Amino acid sequence: MAKKTEFNLELVKKYIFWVLVPLALILVFVFNLLAVGTIGKKFTERKKSLESTKSSVEKIRKKSTHPNNNTIEEVNVRTEELRGRFVAAWATLEKDQRARNVWSEDAGVPFIEEVSKLKFGDIISERSIESYFNFMGRYIPKLEASLNRRRIQVNEGGEWKDKVGAVTDTIGNLNGARNNRNTLTDNNLEREVGIVEWPNPEIRDIIKWEIKPTSIEVWYAQEDLWVYDSLISIIVKSNEGASSPHSAVVKRIESMLIGQRASHELSSQLSVQSIGASEDGGMRPGASASPPPRMPSPQMPLRNTPGVQATEEEIGKMKRHERYVDANNVPLSADAPAPFSEFNRMPICLRLIVDRQRIPDILVNCANCAMPIDVLSVRINPGAGGSIRTNTPNTTQNPARPNAGAGDVSGRQIVMDGSSGLDSIYGSNAVPIEIYGCINIFNPVDQNIIRNPQTKQP
Repeated sequence: MAKKTEFNLELVKKYIFWVLVPLALILVFVFNLLAVGTIGKKFTERKKSLESTKSSVEKIRKKSTHPNNNTIEEVNVRTEELRGRFVAAWATLEKDQRARNVWSEDAGVPFIEEVSKLKFGDIISERSIESYFNFMGRYIPKLEASLNRRRIQVNEGGEWKDKVGAVTDTIGNLNGARNNRNTLTDNNLEREVGIVEWPNPEIRDIIKWEIKPTSIEVWYAQEDLWVYDSLISIIVKSNEGASSPHSAVVKRIESMLIGQRASHELSSQLSVQSIGASEDGGMRPGASASPPPRMPSPQMPLRNTPGVQATEEEIGKMKRHERYVDANNVPLSADAPAPFSEFNRMPICLRLIVDRQRIPDILVNCANCAMPIDVLSVRINPGAGGSIRTNTPNTTQNPARPNAGAGDVSGRQIVMDGSSGLDSIYGSNAVPIEIYGCINIFNPVDQNIIRNPQTKQP
């Protein structure tokens, strides 16, 4: 039978020291290793962090543009330098446009002396308004004459004079026009003169005043006159040296629209183009898929109503409504804030019959005229699948242009399918085109706007 093991307490007491000391040493060694590893890791991490911070500080120290007082001062200096360049460019463009577009001496010295001291929209004296009213009645026919507009003349006592109330475009179609011209050739009492056909000269609408204009009407009328003068100069420049419609570059003006009449024409055309451009998966920047709806016009009392007088502000709103467009070529309402302090963007729309080989020359002249056109769209032969129409409805009188006077045409259509006699009238290279664009009409430099870019000119 095995002996029972007995716990010898005395033996344990005798040798416990030699057991505990090695055990303690082992535990101390283990704890030391763990402590050294943790501290070493933290040291390494801290060292890397300090080195990274030091590296960043060194980069900033070595940079000459780090944000200190010197840098801030340099930024301010450069900002003012750029602002100065901007103001100088604005002033140069405005001065150049003003030098190209001046008040005609035919308006009279007293009138010019007065308006030269005023700003756009300032009140003009009654005497000067009367002078301007008479001046416009003389000047617009001169512009038409400079264009060498095609017209019928009658022989009165051996002197040829323009026939009142009739122009070549009163004939209903081109074949009829050709036959009529042959008749005129053999007629000693009537003849056809001029180069460019313009059935409905929109420029005449500037002076469709039932009563004497107000100051704001004079300012806007003069702006319209400068624009039309520039557009007519494009035609005149293009037709230099021409002696007949066949040799002319611009043979016919279907319409020459500006401002309110052109704003929706422009936005509609660019909207159509943006839809057509969707084939590549994108839309032209700033364009919408559909033209903007017409905004209701401000209401103004009838000026010829007894006892009722429209104010300058009311008339100004009517004139300004959808006259200009914004950066996206959307018409601006009368109360809309001006999107640009430097200029107003006036839309234009030209529908012409031209020599197809000289279209580049016409576009060059658009860029070089007194009020350069920013051409946004050109359509060549727009009626290839249908027709091109004038802006005059097929009625005996255009309700939009009451009392239009001599030279107006009731509805007219030219079918561009090669069978209408276009070649025989204008030549084999004749083609209809449409030109859409904007003219930047610069405002005088306003130092308040320069100092505070958030301020907009009304």
